Amino acid sequence: MSSLIVFRKNSAKAERLKRFLEPRTSLFHHLDVPGFPDLDLVLWAAEQSGTALLLPLGGTDFIAVCGTLFFKDQTGAEAARALHTSFDAARFNWADCTGQFTAVIGKAGKLHVVNDGLGSWKLYSDAAGSFISAGYLEAMLLQDRLSFNMQGVYEYVFTGFVLGQTTFLNQISALMPHHVAEWRDNAFRTIEKPTPILPTVRRDETFDDMVELQLSTLRKRFSKFAHLQPGDVTSSVSGGFDSRLMIALFKEFGLRPNLFVYGPDDDEDVAPSKALAKYFELPLNHVDRSTFTQPEHIPTPEDVLYYFDGWKDDGLSGFEHDITDRKARTANAPYMANGKCGEIYRHYYYQHVGKGGIGLDAFVRGTFGRHIPQMVTPHFDQSAFEEQVTSAFRALTGFSGKRLSQPDLDYLYPKVRICHDAGRDITVNHRFSHALYPFAEAELSGPALALNYRERLYGKLEAHIIAAIDPELIKVPSAYGYDLLAGPDFSYRLKMAASYHRPQWLRTAIPALKTILSPAGGIDMSALPEVALVDDKTLPMMRQYFNLGHVCDRRTASRIYTLEMLGQYFGVINR
Repeated sequence: MSSLIVFRKNSAKAERLKRFLEPRTSLFHHLDVPGFPDLDLVLWAAEQSGTALLLPLGGTDFIAVCGTLFFKDQTGAEAARALHTSFDAARFNWADCTGQFTAVIGKAGKLHVVNDGLGSWKLYSDAAGSFISAGYLEAMLLQDRLSFNMQGVYEYVFTGFVLGQTTFLNQISALMPHHVAEWRDNAFRTIEKPTPILPTVRRDETFDDMVELQLSTLRKRFSKFAHLQPGDVTSSVSGGFDSRLMIALFKEFGLRPNLFVYGPDDDEDVAPSKALAKYFELPLNHVDRSTFTQPEHIPTPEDVLYYFDGWKDDGLSGFEHDITDRKARTANAPYMANGKCGEIYRHYYYQHVGKGGIGLDAFVRGTFGRHIPQMVTPHFDQSAFEEQVTSAFRALTGFSGKRLSQPDLDYLYPKVRICHDAGRDITVNHRFSHALYPFAEAELSGPALALNYRERLYGKLEAHIIAAIDPELIKVPSAYGYDLLAGPDFSYRLKMAASYHRPQWLRTAIPALKTILSPAGGIDMSALPEVALVDDKTLPMMRQYFNLGHVCDRRTASRIYTLEMLGQYFGVINR
C-alpha cells in the first residue's frame, strides 16, 4: 500500500513517523508542503513504489496520490495530472474519478485533500483538524496520548467496523463519505459535497432493458482497464456470480488474470473456481491454509501495524500467514483485483420488508447491534449504544424517517456497507499493490439502484448479464448448486425464505441463540495465534469491556486481540 498524512509541523511527531515507516518502505517522502510552511507531508509506499505519486506542477502547485486513481480513461501520473488540472473545490463531484485513492492537491494557493466518492479509502483526522491521514497507523503514531472510545470498541468487536465519524480511539475520527478537506484558518475543515451515487430513475424499462443498461455501465467501467497488459492482474475468485462476471469482463478487454482460490478441497468455492479457471484457460493457485504449518517467524505487532494499518475488519485472524500470502499473490502483477461489492446487483441484507417497510430502529439494532449479552461487562449500556449507532446511521444515509423501504435497503449497500466493510479490505490490499475493485463504484451503484426486488432475487439479473456476455459461461458450475439462469429449486427457495422473512427480534437474538445451542462453549482465547501479539496474555484492557470466557465467535475473538494489541503497543488508556 501507499499512504500519506498531512499535519501541522511538529519535529517530534515527524521523527516518530519517520522512525517507524522509513526503514520498512519501498518509497518514503517527507517534505514541507509547498506553499504551506506550517505543514508537513509524509507520503510512502509499502511494497510497490509506484502506488505513491508526487508530482510538482510548477510554483507551489503539486499533487500527491496514494492508491489507485483513474481519471476518465487515464491512470498513474497522467490521471493525477488531469485531476489537478480539472480540480475546482466548488464544483468537484467525482464524475471523472474512479478507483480508490487519496489525493492531496495544492493549487492556486489552496490545499485540499480528497478521497474516492464512496469513501472506500477512509480519511482520518482529529477534533482540532491538525492533520488528515489516509492511514489509521499514521494517525496513531502522531498522537502523544490515546484512549479507547467505548462505543467504537463495542461496534468494532460486534461488526468489524465503526459507523460514521467515531473510531475505537477517542483522539481519531473518520471523515464522512463525499466530503472534501480544506486547510483553512490553521486547521483542516471539511466541505460536504452531494453524494456521487445518482440513482437511475426507472420508468417503463423492461427486464431486458435493465440487463442492457447494467451491462453497458459495466463495459464502460471495465474499458478503463484496457490499457493494462494481459498479465498485469491477479485475483482471488470464488464460486459465485461476481467472480465470473468480473473475469468475463476482464477477458473482453484483453486481461488474463492469475487466479487464486482459498479453502480445502471440499470447500464450496474450490470446485467451481477450478471449473472457471479451466473454462477461461487461466492459471489457478489453490491455497489451503488448513495445511499450513506454523511459520518459523511469526509476524510482530510492528508487522501487523505496517501491513494491515493496525487492524482488519475480521480482526487479525490468519495474520501468521496473511502477509506472506498477499505478497505471493502480487509478486508478479502490479494490480490485485477483487470481485467484492458485486452485491450491488443482488440482495445483501436478505430481507423482504413488503409495502410497509421496516422500522429503522429495529433494522439498525438487528444489523449493527447484535451481540451476546453474557459477553459484555456492566460497562455496556445497550440503550446508549443503540442510540449512538442509530444517530451515526442517520448521518451516513440522510434518512430522517422512522421506516425503511425495500429500495432504502438496496441503497444502504453502496452508501454504508462499501465504505465500511469493503473499504477496509481495499485499504489493506493497497499495502501490497495497486488494487482493482471494479464493482465498488458510484457509476455502477446508481444504475443498479433501478433494479427491483425480483430482479435482484437469487442473482436473476446478474445471471442474465453474464449470459449476455458469454452464453456458455453461465453453464459453468457454481457454488450455489443450481442453474443460474433457471434459478433455484423449491427447497433452496424455502431455505432462503427463512432468511428473507425472519423477524427483526430473531435477527438480533441469533448470536445469543447460537451460543446457547452450541455444545462447544466459549473459545479458549489463550490458544489462539494472536496471543503472540500481546505481552500481557490476560488481555487486561479488553477485560474491562468483555467477559472473555463467553466469547464464542472466532472473528470476535480476533477483533478483541486486535484492540488489546493496539492498546498494549501504544499504551492506550481506558476511559
